[in-house]
Amino acid sequence: MGIGGWNAEALASKEYFRRHLEMTGQEPDRWASPIIYASLQMLQQAIERVGDIDRAAVIKELQTGRFDTVVGPIKLKNNLYEDPWFVGQWQNGEFEGIAPASLPGAHQIMFPKPPWHTDADR
Repeated sequence: MGIGGWNAEALASKEYFRRHLEMTGQEPDRWASPIIYASLQMLQQAIERVGDIDRAAVIKELQTGRFDTVVGPIKLKNNLYEDPWFVGQWQNGEFEGIAPASLPGAHQIMFPKPPWHTDADR
């Protein structure tokens, strides 16, 4: 278990995973990587809505707008993204979001954790 997680079943997650793997040759980390990408999507949408690179106007749009992103819809509250995954757990090869349980795609914790397997075990 660790900080973060994601909804591996979400279409946006699957598409992000595919594009990331195709571009970099590596799988995304399933938390920070999609969050950073989502922040860039927000910036792009804010600039497009403002129609100019007016810093004050773009900041205002980021503070007040709603954005469709790879991690789902985001609306900042007090300049913060308050709805990220706080806890994730590796389950069957995916770093699944566990908490908050109210987020779409949340998984139940696997406890006790199944034993780790190594190539030597196979």
